[in-house]
Amino acid sequence: MTELLLEPIVLQQTGDLWEAMLIAFDVVTDPYNFLLLLISVAIGLIVGILPGLGGPIALALLIPVTFQFDGNVAVMILSGTLGATAFGGSITAILLNTPGDAPNAATLLDGYPMTRQGRGGEALAASAISSASGAFFGLALLLISIPFVRSLALAFGSPEMFWLAIAGLTTVALATRGSVLTDLIAGAFGLMLAFHGLNPVTGTARFTYGTTYLFDGIQLIPLIIGLFAIAEMIKLMGEQQSIAGDTKVAGGLMKGTRSVVSNWKLVGQSSIIGWIIGIIPGAGGTVANFISYMTAKQRSSESSSFGEGNIKGVIASEAANDSKDGGSMIPTLGLGVPGSASTAVLLGAFIIHGVTPGPLLFQENLQLVFVVIFALLISNALTSTIGLLTANTLTKITRIRITTVAPIVVMISLLGAFAIRGNINDVVLAVGFGVIGALMMKYGMSRVAVVVALILGPLAEQNFHRSLQVSQGDYAILFTQPLSIALILITVLMLAVSIYQSRRAIVGP
Repeated sequence: MTELLLEPIVLQQTGDLWEAMLIAFDVVTDPYNFLLLLISVAIGLIVGILPGLGGPIALALLIPVTFQFDGNVAVMILSGTLGATAFGGSITAILLNTPGDAPNAATLLDGYPMTRQGRGGEALAASAISSASGAFFGLALLLISIPFVRSLALAFGSPEMFWLAIAGLTTVALATRGSVLTDLIAGAFGLMLAFHGLNPVTGTARFTYGTTYLFDGIQLIPLIIGLFAIAEMIKLMGEQQSIAGDTKVAGGLMKGTRSVVSNWKLVGQSSIIGWIIGIIPGAGGTVANFISYMTAKQRSSESSSFGEGNIKGVIASEAANDSKDGGSMIPTLGLGVPGSASTAVLLGAFIIHGVTPGPLLFQENLQLVFVVIFALLISNALTSTIGLLTANTLTKITRIRITTVAPIVVMISLLGAFAIRGNINDVVLAVGFGVIGALMMKYGMSRVAVVVALILGPLAEQNFHRSLQVSQGDYAILFTQPLSIALILITVLMLAVSIYQSRRAIVGP
């Protein structure tokens, strides 16, 4: 079976590979096509900045525009847009505590506290460099590992996906700087929210309270917008000061760059985590970013400062955020299975343009693979350069009085919540969770735990039921596969480390 999976790539001769690369390079560097790529990068960056939109919506908006171009150029435009959205979302996450898309929620954990300390330029510079580094790392791994890794994506069946979700939920115990009990309560609250709507296996309606709005469950983006963006504006309005307060706003461009260079091992570690999780269909960038963030926190000698403005938190989340695109392209291009929401839209665009992703793509249309890679490389290089050039200017936003900033941020946030599905109830949901988020901040409860549980709860539930369906009710299927056992051991290890650190914090070293 493995030989059949690898055959389309193994059969490619070196000359064929070079020819495909040259064709793709000519497509991307053609002056007219390159101008189109620049425009698509600009659109991706702008859409990425707007709260709640992100990659899937940016791609969906551009698909009709690409109908007038041939397949190679259309794929180049869409890939360039995809590469730009990830960094765009980090800008508002860092400066305004408003994630452009769900994966950027991990970036704001330390990026926004840095902004409050007058270090927004430093955080933006670190985000720009680590984003580009993660993207280059992920795409390099994509090139190297295409002949070997497609079987890894197939190795994650329902039992393995269940334990991956459980391992991710374990990070709720690691996400805190305060009381473990309050974070566990917040995580339980997130799980309660995750189980609203139709049961993914039986189709039974749960906790819908007589409204069809909740059939699709609690929507993630409105919740994130409410918990972080609106809640932060409520808090700042109460303080009646700017985002940076009385703190002097420093540029920090070179300092942020040096921080990424000095933490190159962290960049590599986070890129690998993001890339591996990107390979797994359905896991998504949010899972990759939070696991990368928590791993960096656990391995750091200064873990207590995470969440208070530790630049390593920004580096870890942003490197994973961009490297996951390289990983998600493996199931998308090699198997025809989308690795994330963005690549699901991209997959649909491929099919619309007459391109069928899968093993035969590497035999019949290999240059298209390189068009995707080159477009992503250029896109990430351009957006990171823009980020570095504008970092010091953008930080001036943090000095504007909150009475001016808050209405604008709230308006943009609510527009973002509405734009996802065009449903006014999403706006109401965002406002409601804004109030809840403000109360959680007041009483020291982790908003991150709610987000992690809401993301991973359905993933765990779906794959638990699917595993039992496959095994006809035999629970042994969850404990017999080697990969499942490895994930169980990782989960136990993370819990043990968390308990050890909690005891050490109480009784001292």
